[in-house]
Amino acid sequence: MNAIKTFSVALGLLVFTAFTTTAQMQTKTLTLDEAVQLGIQNSKQLKRSQYKIDEALTRVEQAKDARLPSAKVSFQYLHALMLSRVIQIPGLTKDPIKLPFDFPAYMGTLSVSEPIFAGNQLKYARQSADLMVQMSRLDADKDKDDITWVVIESYINYNKILQNQLIVAQNMQDVQGKLEEITKYEGQGLATRNDVLRYQLQQSQLQLTEIELENNRRIANYNMNVLLGLPDSTQLVLPAPTYKLNENPVFTDLLQQAETHRRELQDISYQTKLADINVKQIKDKRLPTVAATGGLYYINPTGQVIPTHNNLIAPITLGIGASWDIGTLYTNKNKEKEAAIQRQELTTAKDQQLDEIHKDVNKNYILYKVSLEKIKVLRDAVTQAEENERITESKFRNNLVNTTDRIDAQTLLYQARVNLELAKSDATIAWYDMLHSTGKIAL
Repeated sequence: MNAIKTFSVALGLLVFTAFTTTAQMQTKTLTLDEAVQLGIQNSKQLKRSQYKIDEALTRVEQAKDARLPSAKVSFQYLHALMLSRVIQIPGLTKDPIKLPFDFPAYMGTLSVSEPIFAGNQLKYARQSADLMVQMSRLDADKDKDDITWVVIESYINYNKILQNQLIVAQNMQDVQGKLEEITKYEGQGLATRNDVLRYQLQQSQLQLTEIELENNRRIANYNMNVLLGLPDSTQLVLPAPTYKLNENPVFTDLLQQAETHRRELQDISYQTKLADINVKQIKDKRLPTVAATGGLYYINPTGQVIPTHNNLIAPITLGIGASWDIGTLYTNKNKEKEAAIQRQELTTAKDQQLDEIHKDVNKNYILYKVSLEKIKVLRDAVTQAEENERITESKFRNNLVNTTDRIDAQTLLYQARVNLELAKSDATIAWYDMLHSTGKIAL
């Protein structure tokens, strides 16, 4: 009696646990467009890219701030010992001024300087900062395309597992039906025990395949959840796949699109503009600089923080100052040569990058075309395998072939279907790889 109660309690806990686990699992049907949007929204790389854009915008504001006047204020207390205690200033004092040996004083200054002409350095700093913002946004666009591509590839690979599971389940159903049939034949003396064992072995192999596929699905499901920012327990359900099998891309159009949209070429264009600014900036360092200055001075020789009447000096100064580092007339020559060489190097780098892009587009274009050719062959293979299985099944029922031939025919059909389904997914991935190589992915 106690054993029955214990069993009942254990069974109840098992059912409750299974129900709770199922309730905690969240099922989500996800289209490719939705997956891409979630991937972009959840991308930590894109968030880092936005920080870089904000940082570049801050540098632009810093370049603007450099045009503002600079202002400094200082205040100090001095305690001086006067070695010369008598001073007379011709034209200002009739009698000599006697100073104490111990001379405390407060001194304060306020100085303001406004650049009028800084050799165009402020203008070049602003232009460079603006270009850095554009380059940061360009990097963010490239990261967005890369994230889109990663999500698409992960989505298709996950769908590949699901489709493979469907084929295995269908094959398992066929094997189960044939196993039941051959078991009946054994009971009637029309089949041997060895025939039954062969079907049981095939069933076991399919069960192992199911276990492996389910393990791969769980891993891929979890990785997709992380990539898309979904709860870990979310079970993804994908709608019927849409394969890219009827596209007819034109190679010259792909090349033109790559030359227009590949971020690497745009990045080199911005670097070239920066190099041009750098050349001008180095040349203009030979120019003088001009600035307007103003100052206010406070001198209190009484040693009191708050002065009394007629015992402080507070002059105000206004002026214009110019400076010219004439050494740059002969020291900048090699710096200018270095900047010009760097500019020429970018021209060669752009041509080299263009060659790499052409090769990348050509490779992915050929891979897509080859994948379509493979599908044609595999479709014929499925048709042939179906006919072979049909003929072998007919011969088996007429005792013209044995169980091994029957199982082999079924295995060939199963493998042909799997290969075709995998090829469809691979062709779709090849299509998006080709688009990715042009710098513009369209769903």
